[in-house]
Amino acid sequence: MSLERVTITIPSETLSAAKDAADREGMSVSAWLSRAAERAAKIEAGLIAAEEVLAEIGPPTPEEQAWVDDFMDTVTRHVADDNSGVDDHAA
Repeated sequence: MSLERVTITIPSETLSAAKDAADREGMSVSAWLSRAAERAAKIEAGLIAAEEVLAEIGPPTPEEQAWVDDFMDTVTRHVADDNSGVDDHAA
């Protein structure tokens, strides 16, 4: 993997939160931000793919939507539990 140096501008509070998170995980700020950007790009690609599929097959039935909602509640609860020590107001 090749690396490139870039200059970005972000709010001071966001940078402070990123530094704190990187410190907690024993990572450099650069590595932490790189991982965060990669995750965000994957999420965006997944959302685009989902929109394309829904355009072809139509919206889910109420039962299918309820299943998705329950599933998402379950997986996001696990993420919230893993980050229980994180200050929600840091970002």
